[in-house]
Amino acid sequence: MKMDEMVQIYIFGPLKYQFNPTAKLSEDTVVNLPFILNETVEQLFKRLKLSNSDLGECFINHTIVQDISDFIPENARVAIFSHGMMLIDGGLYIKKWKD
Repeated sequence: MKMDEMVQIYIFGPLKYQFNPTAKLSEDTVVNLPFILNETVEQLFKRLKLSNSDLGECFINHTIVQDISDFIPENARVAIFSHGMMLIDGGLYIKKWKD
């Protein structure tokens, strides 16, 4: 593990309440974790204690994750969207959640 490197994780939608119960959907929720060499997306989800049923799309450095066995690069920015969020024309549409 390289302790000086971090992974920056942005959490979107209702999933953010697992990390900040008083969060507003309109505000950023960012989790910073130490970088672990050769950690996969799946291992990162486990480290965050996220279940597959809660997860929607995931991006690493603005690129959609196609395979959860992909490795997380150093100084990565990860975006995790809640289940039920849909990407439309580069924007987000939240089906039924409100602040």
